[in-house]
Amino acid sequence: MSSRYDILPAQPPRPVVPKNPSYPQRVHLKERAKLEEILQQWDQRIAEARRKLDVLGQSPDRASYDRMYAQMLGSRDQIAHCVSRMPMETGDLYAEDEHRLHEAVAALERLFQRWK
Repeated sequence: MSSRYDILPAQPPRPVVPKNPSYPQRVHLKERAKLEEILQQWDQRIAEARRKLDVLGQSPDRASYDRMYAQMLGSRDQIAHCVSRMPMETGDLYAEDEHRLHEAVAALERLFQRWK
């Protein structure tokens, strides 16, 4: 039994087009899983902080915890932005995003020290 594809003529292979040498190679694609794991770990820690904030109720310290939680979300957003960009970046742009990622992680670590 033949299918309708059997009657189509074979297509010649497409020629290989060399890449533009000025176009930077994406060398950080394999880091995506590791970066997403970092984001997931911080998401879990921030979710735990949110649960503590919900349990806290209307205590006198609530305003400072609300402020720290908002700062956590800001740092988390910065990490998420870096995680989405870094695998596709090269050169100085990668280095800049990597620096921003490390700064955001350091900020979250400081916030969690104060959170306790």
